[in-house]
Amino acid sequence: MKEIHVLFVDDEQDALSAIERQLRKEIYAVHFVTNGAEALAVMAKKPIHIIVTDMKMPGMDGLTLLRQVKGLYPNTVRLALSAYLQVGHLLPCINTGEIFRYITKPVNLEDLKQALQDAIDYFLVLKDRMSLVLELKEKDGEVRLAMERQKEVEIQLQRLAIIDDVTELYTRRFLPYFLEHQFEQCKRYGNDMSCVMITLDHFKRIDEAHGHEFGDFVLKEFSVRLKMAISSADLGFRYSGGQFLILCPNIALVKAAILGRKIEQFCRCRPFICDGRSITVIVSIGVASYKRHQPQTAEQLVSMAIDHSSVTQQSESIMYECEKEGET
Repeated sequence: MKEIHVLFVDDEQDALSAIERQLRKEIYAVHFVTNGAEALAVMAKKPIHIIVTDMKMPGMDGLTLLRQVKGLYPNTVRLALSAYLQVGHLLPCINTGEIFRYITKPVNLEDLKQALQDAIDYFLVLKDRMSLVLELKEKDGEVRLAMERQKEVEIQLQRLAIIDDVTELYTRRFLPYFLEHQFEQCKRYGNDMSCVMITLDHFKRIDEAHGHEFGDFVLKEFSVRLKMAISSADLGFRYSGGQFLILCPNIALVKAAILGRKIEQFCRCRPFICDGRSITVIVSIGVASYKRHQPQTAEQLVSMAIDHSSVTQQSESIMYECEKEGET
């Protein structure tokens, strides 16, 4: 796979040397520079398929570099090296497609290799899609076959991007990636984190009674309301058919409960209307937080939120209990 070229950018020479030693035996070609200007000069001379840059550098910072790379070389997959304190700043960049993935510093070898492999897979699928587009233009007689292949590639891209095609939220498959990372930060630095589990009550019955098209409309409309309610630092997931999860880094239980109640009111007060049909969707909200419930594992935190989602008006009861205890 030496035809895959990976460029690392970091003003700390020791960090570059450490990465070079760790990746010496990998089958892709690696290149190293110490600033953004050098990176752009290298990319002007040779194809770079993946760029990994530190965020905090003198002169041109990493985000500025990646934005320039996106404009000049849109098919180059962009990754960021970032200290934990910068992660909240990077999440919106991931959501808008400016960054494919971030890797926390100090760099863990296994995390780095996995992120690079994901980026390579993503690039190869993009490359395949571009080839198919050219094939469609050049071979009119094979349009149908090429379109079918392109559709398969689009599905692969969608899976790699880990976005649900109906709601445009993250899929459940992507949850462990963020959940484990945030859970470790809570353990290490004493941060808080909350999970909000939202269940559309009787969604299966709605889907069967009104048809799958109306069911998809409800899911799409609900995801719009969910995105309106959460902040840019929160992460929304479609957990299962009619079940959604919001991961709230650095958010305590009370604020998460307020968020859950806000979403509940969005549904209760605004019917879902499509093609002359109107229904009011009731949701069940479950909330759990790292500090309040003290889960032993990240998965246990999600399980606690699921267990709590069967409690009626849980957000009000949580707020009442926390006010009695002086929690903010």
